[in-house]
Amino acid sequence: MKKTLRYNYRLSPTPEQEAKLIEFGATARGIWNLLLSENMRRYEHDKTFLFYKDMASLLKELKPFEEFDWIKAFDSAAAQQVARDLETALKNAFSKGRLQRFPKHKISYKKKKLHNDSFRAVNNSNCIRIEDSAISIPKVGKIPLILHRDLASKVKTVTVQYRHGKWECSITQEVECKAAKQVLESITGFDINSKQTVVGSNGFVADNPKFLKQSKQKLNQLQRQLARRNNGSNRWHKTKQRINKLHGKISRQRLDFAHKISRQITNGNDILVFEDLNVKVMQKFNGSMVADNVMGLITQLSKYKTKLEGKLYHEIGRFEKSTGICSECGQRHVLTLNDRNFTCVACRVCQDRDLSAAKSIAATGELDLIAAGIVARVTPVSQQKSASKTKVFELSKFAVGTEKKEAA
Repeated sequence: MKKTLRYNYRLSPTPEQEAKLIEFGATARGIWNLLLSENMRRYEHDKTFLFYKDMASLLKELKPFEEFDWIKAFDSAAAQQVARDLETALKNAFSKGRLQRFPKHKISYKKKKLHNDSFRAVNNSNCIRIEDSAISIPKVGKIPLILHRDLASKVKTVTVQYRHGKWECSITQEVECKAAKQVLESITGFDINSKQTVVGSNGFVADNPKFLKQSKQKLNQLQRQLARRNNGSNRWHKTKQRINKLHGKISRQRLDFAHKISRQITNGNDILVFEDLNVKVMQKFNGSMVADNVMGLITQLSKYKTKLEGKLYHEIGRFEKSTGICSECGQRHVLTLNDRNFTCVACRVCQDRDLSAAKSIAATGELDLIAAGIVARVTPVSQQKSASKTKVFELSKFAVGTEKKEAA
């Protein structure tokens, strides 16, 4: 089985190439606004929308006109990708399963100084190649890039974007997943909380580095400087760029930390059990704390990495109680956020709040997987006479429609 992954690389364009990238980003934004305006006009006229085939035909019809030479100078495959993105946004806006708003017009970076225009090129007929530490992009040329890791397979698409003062390209590739492991030797539950980022039922603890808090003093200093500048002046824009770069540094630190922790978790366990946290609602109460803790990012990264390694990922129900449950007897307790340790009223065992929650998550996940017929718990022959038996599981149902496999 193959999975499409995205790898980011840093670009180092020349001034001429940078001007071309800015032009192409603005062209992609202009095509988006043009097609969106046409869709809004069409809906007001006859309550219908234009979808991908109609929008691609419209772009082809507009190219011969002199007023739309800017579309002709743009890569045709990249223009088609803008139409595909707009079609997806329109469908998501009217889908009951998605909570997305109707797409909006994109504002020029000259007004907001966002510098976040982007465009996506498609590798048709091997037009996108990486040779001699440079990537070849249609109608732009060979742009030097920092190839910090080798490509896993052939390039499918490349998205070029200017973020936090740096040019980046995001390359999508198809990666072969490992075969599913038949015998899974360990199951671990992970509790994500505000104090530590992750606490595992096997004793694994990853403390929250709080990168935003580390840079808070510098960020406050720059924000005070910005408040003293005249809005729209050159010094105001320079200070704004420094704040943007600092936020970019914090974002990269969080992403690097999340990748390292999720890789460590995936390599050390066969079955990963997490909580289905509603991060979006949690951000309404304390957005900076939740964002600085990369709660949702670690679960997302762990989920796709377990598929690559042929392991198993499971999330317990959102409303399953895990906090305050005794790991020894199962007695439930009501705890406040200040109660980091508690003593069970039934068995009188003093235990850590987060470790107990992680063990409860692992137990709930184990019961869910066995009840669903996904795994079956078995005892290896070599451990049948052992006093302390390690939990060993065997896959009993596969995603390829095979019949249930009885445990040996």
